[in-house]
Amino acid sequence: MKLTYAVVIEQTPNNYGAYAPDIPGCISTAATPDEMLANIREALAFHIDGLIRGGDPVPTPAMSIEDAIAYHSQSLADVDAEWLAAGGDVMAPQSARFQTVEVEIPTPQETPTG
Repeated sequence: MKLTYAVVIEQTPNNYGAYAPDIPGCISTAATPDEMLANIREALAFHIDGLIRGGDPVPTPAMSIEDAIAYHSQSLADVDAEWLAAGGDVMAPQSARFQTVEVEIPTPQETPTG
């Protein structure tokens, strides 16, 4: 089965980071944009496989690219406000891009009864 998630890819001074807002806690980093795409695809597949193995529901892809942009913008504003309130300097990413990533996930196996 294939699922397609909106992904946020951020460039920082040292590397790239990515996350899918529909799947909290699933993040990845890499040195290059191409490596980042491969890494986030792998991270999503690994995370979803863990959910399936644990009997947890797989998050349905719900965010469009536009939703991901709005989510990311609000998240940055919230983090910046908290960071500044704590006396820190704003450490926003240098740039961000948004795209969809298709992930192949295993179909949950039916358990025989009886």
